Amino acid sequence: MSDKSLICNLCNGEMQPYSGPRHSRKFGGVLIVGGVFSSLFFIGPVLGIPLLIMGLYMTGSKRQLWVCKDCNTAIERIELKPEEKASIKKD
Repeated sequence: MSDKSLICNLCNGEMQPYSGPRHSRKFGGVLIVGGVFSSLFFIGPVLGIPLLIMGLYMTGSKRQLWVCKDCNTAIERIELKPEEKASIKKD
């Protein structure tokens, strides 16, 4: 990661990195409780296990953003992986 700071397009303020939840953690918790409850009492693993997995994913997933300090504008951060350089062998 470089030390260059981004400039906001709307207000020309400085943007800072932010890491926060991708999905609602409350809804993820509801899915976890629903998955455990349905696994124990009703339909069983057919409905309960997928609900549990989706709930765990929703509570644990994060997203990376750039947020402006002045106007709170947010843009998505993506990590670009540099392509591996192919070594050219000369005969």
